[in-house]
Amino acid sequence: MASGTDLVVMKVVAGRGKDLDDVRALLAGGEVDIGEVRDLLGQLEEALGQSDFLAPFEAALRQVRGLPRRG
Repeated sequence: MASGTDLVVMKVVAGRGKDLDDVRALLAGGEVDIGEVRDLLGQLEEALGQSDFLAPFEAALRQVRGLPRRG
């Protein structure tokens, strides 16, 4: 069975609106290792030569924490 952390990574990579809604719900549930998610998404970005995984994760995290959106 996938952990909450693993599910967040999979949902961010999938990237659909529904997946990002799920990411916010998982983050709100509190069963996610934020540091591990950042590490895994960073590794995936590097391995795939992409830079579009961490930004949506960080945006979802800010929304869950009630912080203002960046730029």
